[in-house]
Amino acid sequence: MRRLRWTAAVFAAATLAAGAWRVLADPASPAWDDAWYLEISFRLFSALKLGPVPFIGEYASAFRIKAPLLSLLPLPLYALTGADEAVAVWVNLAALGATCAAVHAAARALWPAHPRREAVAALASALTALLPLLYGLSRVFLVEPVLTALVAAAVWRVAAARTDRREGARLGALLGLGLLAKLLFPLYLAGPIWLRRERIRPQLKTILLVAAPLAATWYAFNLPYVLGFAWSAGFGKIAANYSGAAYSLGTRLSDFSAALLGDALSWPLSAAMALCAAAAARRGDVDDGSRLALAWAAPLGVFALGVNPEIRFTAPALPALALLSARAAMSFDSRRARAAAAVLLLGAGTLVFIRRTFLLPAASPAWNREALVAATAAGGGTVAAVALEHPRLNANNLSSLAAARGLPLRFVSLGYAQTSAEAALIRLKDKGADRLIIVSGVPEAELPPFLNRANEGIERALASGRLPAREAGRTSVAPGVSALIYDIGRPTSERRSRAGSAPGR
Repeated sequence: MRRLRWTAAVFAAATLAAGAWRVLADPASPAWDDAWYLEISFRLFSALKLGPVPFIGEYASAFRIKAPLLSLLPLPLYALTGADEAVAVWVNLAALGATCAAVHAAARALWPAHPRREAVAALASALTALLPLLYGLSRVFLVEPVLTALVAAAVWRVAAARTDRREGARLGALLGLGLLAKLLFPLYLAGPIWLRRERIRPQLKTILLVAAPLAATWYAFNLPYVLGFAWSAGFGKIAANYSGAAYSLGTRLSDFSAALLGDALSWPLSAAMALCAAAAARRGDVDDGSRLALAWAAPLGVFALGVNPEIRFTAPALPALALLSARAAMSFDSRRARAAAAVLLLGAGTLVFIRRTFLLPAASPAWNREALVAATAAGGGTVAAVALEHPRLNANNLSSLAAARGLPLRFVSLGYAQTSAEAALIRLKDKGADRLIIVSGVPEAELPPFLNRANEGIERALASGRLPAREAGRTSVAPGVSALIYDIGRPTSERRSRAGSAPGR
């Protein structure tokens, strides 16, 4: 048992160290959501340096449609190193370590009388470190690693719930922080809380008295916006943009199963977990702790039925599968059978971890966003519209970089999944855009299929003179890819005086 505990600690430490190496050796440029989290993080840091009042104002209006906790967490790191995209990712590596520790504690609370409780806890912690979706997400700046750590900590406290005020305060703090991480936080806890409702009921008042004020620091200003966005992203228009119009229930379930078993867990680890579960199920050994772990995993069914196929939403439920697998592996009477089950699970996870960490090809070289941001800021640009949505170059990651540099410059898109050039032109006016960036040379196959549909219409408006503009700069952002920057914010009289330099005239 002591050997297994040391093995679990080594696995957790090795995965975190390898993740840190991967981040340092092959840093990925932020794409969309991660770039937005970074932009807000940098703006919060800039506001904090101005004083508490500017910071509170920036915090209260942050995102509107996304809870802001992730963007707050790197601020102490920026105080030491300065605002930097690569620094923020360390928050999520630490969150993965916290998740492993919380899973270990949760296992001990779920099976307090199990004769091999420590072995179950150690194996579950090691398996959590080897879940591909969890260590993959820990290397980018997305909210799920922090959310997963908070969910795991909350399940631990729910499983170990005692009827005292301090326990209520702990649960209240976790609930408040969880809501500040993501609106969906209560979904992951609904099942475990229901099973422990009799223990939790006496503490409910304390829980709410702590959680409500904490969450209200942001939700009081943004609740209608975030509720509308959450519905659209899960079941509405935004989700449909990702899944396509003709996305039947059968196709949805098939795609979700393939993404969960093949990507989030990997086929080797999924098979190892299934074998252990099947062998344990023959013994009919489903105890109270296993039922609570199954309740923790229940949101997987909700996401399987949802329209949005984004698999990262399942991350906070995956440690429950690690717990169930560890419990199954330690259910055999034979020491050899238990050892074989542990080796099967850890071996499958390790092989996939090695392949996905050390054997995958390095990411393609980052595009030169720095040059484009500098060229756009030259001459006093304040709001630049970007006629491109590409993982390596878009309004989000240009805004992130501008915010890290402390520039008074924002980038906006032509509109999410915009199909109409007319609507895009209206958006340019509504956003007060004084720069327009047209990018050429990007292979068609690299463009997301439901984005970039208004770009050609905007280019035609430029060429015809319907959108008055003058060239303000140009830069190369990647081999064969260049960006033209147009000034679209000058008074009409000045544009006419410079008509000779305007495109299409």
